[in-house]
Amino acid sequence: MFNKVILIGRLGKNAEVKTAQNKKDYAVLSIATSESWKNDKGEYETRTEWHRVYAWGNLSNFAKTLLKGQLVSLEGKIKYRTVEEDVEGKPFKHIIAEIHASSMRRLSKVEAADDPTDGADEE
Repeated sequence: MFNKVILIGRLGKNAEVKTAQNKKDYAVLSIATSESWKNDKGEYETRTEWHRVYAWGNLSNFAKTLLKGQLVSLEGKIKYRTVEEDVEGKPFKHIIAEIHASSMRRLSKVEAADDPTDGADEE
C-alpha cells in the first residue's frame, strides 16, 4: 500500500505558523494547482484546486519563509479527518482532506538575499 502526494503550485497566502497542543510548531499552507483543457466547443477551460498543506518540525521553519504567490513543489501524504459542525441548528459531519508534507522546495526566485534555503525535508 502506498500514500504519496506530489504537488506543484502557488501559495494563496503567506504560511500561517501555529503551535499544537504538544507545544510543537507547524505551518499551514494554502496551495493552488490548476489544470486547463479544451471543451467540446474548442474553448479552453481552467479549474483551480486548493490544497491545505501542513508542515511540521524543521519543515515548518522552511515553510514560514514562503510567501504568497511563490511557486513550490512538495511531497507528502494525504490524510482525512472528520469534523462535526452545527449548521442551522443541526449537526453536520463532513470529511476534510489534508496534505502532510514530508519535503518541500521553493521554485520561485527569492527576493531577500539573506535567505539561503531553497528546500527542506522533514526530520
